[in-house]
Amino acid sequence: MRILLAHSQHSARGGADKVMEQEQELLREAGHEARQYVAADAGSTGQPAWRQAADAVWNNAAYRALRQEIRSFRPDVLHVHTPFPVLSPAAFRAASAEGIPAVTTVHSYRYSCIAGTLRRDGRICEDCVGSQWKTSGLRHGCYHGRAASAAMTTSLVLHHRSGTFKNDVSRFLTLTEFARAVLVRDGIPADRVVVKPNFVEDPGHPVDYARRDPIALFAGRLVPEKGITTLLEAWRGARGSGARLVIVGDGPLREVVERAAGDDPSIDFRGWQTPEEVGALQARSRLTVVCSEWYEGQPLVLLDALAHGTPLVVSDLDNLSSSVLAAGAGLSFRTGDPGSLGEALSAVLGDPGHAAAMGSRARDLYLRAHTPSAILADLERIYGEVIAESHP
Repeated sequence: MRILLAHSQHSARGGADKVMEQEQELLREAGHEARQYVAADAGSTGQPAWRQAADAVWNNAAYRALRQEIRSFRPDVLHVHTPFPVLSPAAFRAASAEGIPAVTTVHSYRYSCIAGTLRRDGRICEDCVGSQWKTSGLRHGCYHGRAASAAMTTSLVLHHRSGTFKNDVSRFLTLTEFARAVLVRDGIPADRVVVKPNFVEDPGHPVDYARRDPIALFAGRLVPEKGITTLLEAWRGARGSGARLVIVGDGPLREVVERAAGDDPSIDFRGWQTPEEVGALQARSRLTVVCSEWYEGQPLVLLDALAHGTPLVVSDLDNLSSSVLAAGAGLSFRTGDPGSLGEALSAVLGDPGHAAAMGSRARDLYLRAHTPSAILADLERIYGEVIAESHP
């Protein structure tokens, strides 16, 4: 197959960039022709703010350029990773105009929430999910202030109501069942939304659980929404297990973590680490904690834990807990509740036999759903379906 991958470039690289590059390499290794089309961030090209706002609604230059790229490359399918804010939904119309199907990976909640996070003022917010006009996001200026919010709101409302998302996108690929449900609540036809998770490379056979160090691992940005302060408070009730809490990451709350580590010798703060160093820690840890307090997409640290056969302790938000609990790969706790988190940590650290069984099931979940070969099969199946549907 020939696949054109399209993406909106942002000023800073993010997870979507990495996912697109990984999937492009995966497709090429399998013998498919995969090419990238990347639309540059308008701010980096010196365009005025009004032009950037207008482009979020309909980027005519990107529409024409993408149609030309399709004519040149002649792909079987267009796979858009991030249409907002640079490409705009005009990317989907470009595919339709050239007679090829389009699919898109939904890396955030942007189709339902102009901020893309379902979070406002430090709390989860679903005010705009299922709302025709997205007025709450506009009223609160959720996307970089009022002016930019007006442009993004206009884009979402226009393309929802004009049928772009229903008629010009053959499949929406979400990372989790929770994200799929959010899209369906917002009016996207259920048969157009499929779960296609991310993958990580296989680190090999996990270290035997009995040989692991007594480590509870947290790896992530040190920001409030990651739940790091909840974890530090929870650890006071769990540290009696004789385990260490190893914290990897950097961010605005670094000083808070440094002070906690200075006061408590059972907290080991490592700062930023390379992916290889984090992987080595995953392999030796007895549990990984993902205590996010927002609807995070699919954290890499969670997939790494599954790959290493490391049991998980996760927030009870559906996007994080549903697959972990269904597989028996870990425990959940009440989001933002230090006491509940402390109990979950103690339960895993205090019962090595049960923890080892959860770790084995974590590895099974990885092998079933998150290996490169599993994701390649998902992509090939989805592409094949939409290509067949476009040529009845």
